[in-house]
Amino acid sequence: MARDRLRTTLAGFLLAAAVIAVLAWLVGIDDVVQSLQQADRSGVATVAALIVGWVACWGLGMRAALRSYDAAVSPWTGLLLSAGAGFANNVTPFGNAGGEPLTTLLVAERTSVPYERGLAAMAAVDAVNIVSSVSFALVGLTWLAVAGSLAGQLTVAAAAVAAAVVVGSGAAVGLWRRRRGITTRLIDGLTQLLGWLAAVVPRLSAPDRATVAGRVAGFVDDLEHIAADRRTLLAVLGYSVGGWLCQLLALWAAFAAIGTPISVVAAFVALPLASVALALPLPGGAGGIESALVAVLVGTPLTTVSPATAVAGVVLFRGFAYWLPTTLGGLVFAESAVGWYRQSRR
Repeated sequence: MARDRLRTTLAGFLLAAAVIAVLAWLVGIDDVVQSLQQADRSGVATVAALIVGWVACWGLGMRAALRSYDAAVSPWTGLLLSAGAGFANNVTPFGNAGGEPLTTLLVAERTSVPYERGLAAMAAVDAVNIVSSVSFALVGLTWLAVAGSLAGQLTVAAAAVAAAVVVGSGAAVGLWRRRRGITTRLIDGLTQLLGWLAAVVPRLSAPDRATVAGRVAGFVDDLEHIAADRRTLLAVLGYSVGGWLCQLLALWAAFAAIGTPISVVAAFVALPLASVALALPLPGGAGGIESALVAVLVGTPLTTVSPATAVAGVVLFRGFAYWLPTTLGGLVFAESAVGWYRQSRR
């Protein structure tokens, strides 16, 4: 199974690299390279600093969520956990959905928080980050509407975002109100799934239903705890907004660095819309987010940049947004992996 997962990850990276390569080839790779070579160094440093700010803000948000359970988490540990989350999300398909189980292992190792409790904290942080993302998109689209610049594909995008907000909010409220009934069905489903896996995978023993029920119920209890902690949720929201603001400004700074600035409103709209590509089976949305960003920036009235310029600015932004947390987080996971290995040898 580990080999299958490795093959899947490698295939995802190859597909992402192919998508980016094709995108650059279509718009003219020479023009893209020239724009990147002429980028202002101080502007590039600003992009890097803003991405570090994003990782730090979301790390403080993770810290705030974990401290809701009286866990002793330092700001430095929060930063390491955020970088680790970036690595896990960027090397697994489907973004946060694929990376959070791996991130929670790191949380449990670094903070001594039980796995289910750590998973509940990460779920709360993810939910707040989604709310922040949609809020920035709505602010940008509303600004364009007030200015009379909401036309063409942007009108469709605004309608889609509004519909997603209504449907998503209604679904979330409905699921939360029925969480106890859903929990019972989840326990039954997990018990059957684990029993099937135990029959297929050698040396894997399936827990009984009571054990599964206890762990799932504990996860739901922990979700209820943090959902009732309004002070913590407000703190997580504040750090989430700060992190998104750093990302949005980093996108804006990337285009300023290559000498073709875009409006801040364009960044506010483009990045949240393009982040939908995280749902694609690509590691960290690599390839998908870049393509979506270029499509939004070039195919809508948001900007007047050329396709080659759009690709150059997006590559500069995503180069830091993807590889900086992936590299730092990889080092964090590597250190933890050494510790896990040493413990298994004792």
